[in-house]
Amino acid sequence: MSPIPAHSVPQDSSNESASIPLKTLNKRIQDEMVTLVILAAEVQIALGPTLAEAKSLSPAVQRSLQAIDRLHQTLDDLQRVMGHLSGQAEQELVEINPLSEVIRLRHLAHKLFDNIDAPFALSEDDSGEIAWF
Repeated sequence: MSPIPAHSVPQDSSNESASIPLKTLNKRIQDEMVTLVILAAEVQIALGPTLAEAKSLSPAVQRSLQAIDRLHQTLDDLQRVMGHLSGQAEQELVEINPLSEVIRLRHLAHKLFDNIDAPFALSEDDSGEIAWF
C-alpha cells in the first residue's frame, strides 16, 4: 500500500516525484515522538504499583527499569530536536518514496506522509508484526 503524497513537485515534464517539505516532515516526526514519550511515561506509571508489591528486584531487573526511564528521556530530547529542525528547514523538500520504504510500520508511514491526523495505534493490521496481546 503506497501512501498518498502530501506534496508533489514535478522533477521534469515526464517524471513526477512525490515530495514533502522537510519542515512538515520534522513536525510530524516530532508529533510521533511526543506520543512515544507519553507512552513511555505510561509504562513507568503502570509498573509503579507492580514494583511496590515486589519484595526485591534483581540488578538485571533494576537496569531494565532504568532503561525505560532512559528511553523516556531520550525520546523527549529527540522530539525537542525535531521541533527545532522543523523551524530551520523552510524550503527543503524530501522525496517520499525512498523514505517510506524504510519505515516498517505502515500506520506511521501514513501519519508522516499522508495529509491526515490519525490516532495512535498499537497494532499493525497491514503487517501483523506487533501483537502483544
